[in-house]
Amino acid sequence: MKTARSLSRLLVILASLLPDLLALRRFDPDSGHTDAPARLARKLVSLGPLFVKLGQILSTRPDLLPKAYVTRLAALQERAPQIDFETVRTVIETELGRPLDTAFASFEPTPVAAASLAQVHKASLADGTPVAVKVQRPGLQALFVRDLDALGLGLRFLRLLAPRRIRRTNLPAFLEEFRRYSLGELDFRAEARVMERFRANLAGKDGVRVPKTFPDHASARVLTMDWVEGMRLSEATATLSGQARSRLVDRLMSVLLGMFISDGLFHADLHPGNIVFHSDGSFTLLDFGMFGELDAAERDRFVLYWIAVAQRQTRRAYFHFSQQTRPLPGADHGLFRQSFDDLAARWYAMPSRQASLARTYLSMMGAGYRAGFVFPASLMLHAKALTTAEALLFALAPDARFDDLSRPFIARQMVARMVSSDPLGRIGQILPELLLTGALPPAQAIDDFWDKSATRDLWDSTLRALAPGDTGIGRAGLAALFGQIAQRHLGPETEQILARTWANYDALEADLPLQPNTGAILTTHLAALTLALHQALVAGNRTSAQSHALIHAIGWDIYARMAALPLELARAITTNPAKRLRIATDAFRRFPFGPPGYGWRDISAGDNVVAFNCTKCPVAEFFVQKDQAALCTATWCALDFPLAEKWGGRLVRNQTIAGGHDHCDFRWHAGARADDAVTHEAGQDAE
Repeated sequence: MKTARSLSRLLVILASLLPDLLALRRFDPDSGHTDAPARLARKLVSLGPLFVKLGQILSTRPDLLPKAYVTRLAALQERAPQIDFETVRTVIETELGRPLDTAFASFEPTPVAAASLAQVHKASLADGTPVAVKVQRPGLQALFVRDLDALGLGLRFLRLLAPRRIRRTNLPAFLEEFRRYSLGELDFRAEARVMERFRANLAGKDGVRVPKTFPDHASARVLTMDWVEGMRLSEATATLSGQARSRLVDRLMSVLLGMFISDGLFHADLHPGNIVFHSDGSFTLLDFGMFGELDAAERDRFVLYWIAVAQRQTRRAYFHFSQQTRPLPGADHGLFRQSFDDLAARWYAMPSRQASLARTYLSMMGAGYRAGFVFPASLMLHAKALTTAEALLFALAPDARFDDLSRPFIARQMVARMVSSDPLGRIGQILPELLLTGALPPAQAIDDFWDKSATRDLWDSTLRALAPGDTGIGRAGLAALFGQIAQRHLGPETEQILARTWANYDALEADLPLQPNTGAILTTHLAALTLALHQALVAGNRTSAQSHALIHAIGWDIYARMAALPLELARAITTNPAKRLRIATDAFRRFPFGPPGYGWRDISAGDNVVAFNCTKCPVAEFFVQKDQAALCTATWCALDFPLAEKWGGRLVRNQTIAGGHDHCDFRWHAGARADDAVTHEAGQDAE
């Protein structure tokens, strides 16, 4: 029975779309007859809301459709007749479980917008808060399931008729993802959760808003959110000054690239209808029904691709672009590479207004498909999001190039990704590929010639992102890393505590003597930063013990990263636990705790014990001089105990310079179990 219904609906769909599908196969964009894409769009609207959604999703697939079709379907609108007010009332009262007049203080019966999935009414809550109420049309679940089942049946027929093409386009996975996405969109509670995720991600961004949702006035078919007043894009471009538009472009670029690179959660349909502008230069994002997510590896590849494009390094750009694909049997790498090079050359030669990086990105995906490469659906949606976002920015800055606008923001986001990708644990030089992926690109991805001035601009922007104003790159880089790590332990108080910390540090650093080598300079200044943070925490009503515990936790986050490289080096050389401890501890004794700033003396203590004494420690001397020996033993000294466990051993220590002795003794016992390790407290008691 179900199959018969599906077949009947499939025949209706085919009768409606078959002429347009045949026209699609014969489509020639140079023929002058270009009404076919618009005709297909109208047919999709006439078939119902699921096919409107299908058209929007197909607009992200340049591998399946010509450019003219992609462009027309991307602009597909969901206008529909209004639902009568009594039906709206019934839906709301059924979903919320109470009368409309009780749920809302006021409710305007005429909708402000009506689409095929839902319509929106203006209302107010009991406290007078103006809200927008999104009400789903009745019966959509059954219609969606009916049409999805029919499409599934059609796909089974296609598998028999064109198995090779089905494999190339990965249509079964596409349809399964479309089913999940479409049915999920019918649950407005899921949309509310996505909106709250966007609100959390954008909470620290200046000038961008996401409407708040009201859970007590929401259900699967009703969504209540903040009412938003403001200007549409045409009004904003007409009324805002050039300076205000420039600030707006900067904010939009920062938000968009933050979504694509840092957050991983992005708005996939940011056309002018889904953004409201305000007279103060801020803006509000709307309609989160279409969103996408990129994992960390996809975000890193996107950054590296964009960096290569900005420097006109085509080989490098192709390498990172192609790494995101899956080649099918018989894929033509040479054709893909040549098509990529041709598209890149054409894009570089375009004047500013025509140079669409996003459309070129889509064209490159199409070239990859024709050469036998498959892209993941997440990147298709990402490309679609880039296209709509780029068009929005061009409307505000008509003479700009997207790559020029994005360069400083890409640099900033690259710095953020570098910090979050644990650079202290990576091996080698400071190169984007190495910092973001842990590996250098192969020789075929290295260009012989590239745009040197663009490279200088990129790294100038990177340095400015690391070191705004006159703070200096080292200080700003340390502040970025330290602030990110501290946030996990200090929570909402982070900004206030760190502001006091840096003020305290500046006062302490003024009298800090310069040490004789780089490692000692770094560690003594970190010691001053430790004391500055302790002073800030105590001033904020923490006890000394609480401050010591917080600083120890923050310090371990940093120390554990520093400890990873010596351990990996030792593991690569030997499997012997004692030799590993010797290699790892020797590495630390060379940097950052190397002579002449630090003094060391080896001790004989048996085959399975790496033993030595620290005879000179400028960090301990600093804390003793400041009458903060207890802070040193509770933080810096105490970090060596979990370090020993991380390195596969245990540490025994009975004396420290900070504890009043003439040396610190280190006895690293190899191969010890973690539960046998001497604890931080035991070490302190021995002192």
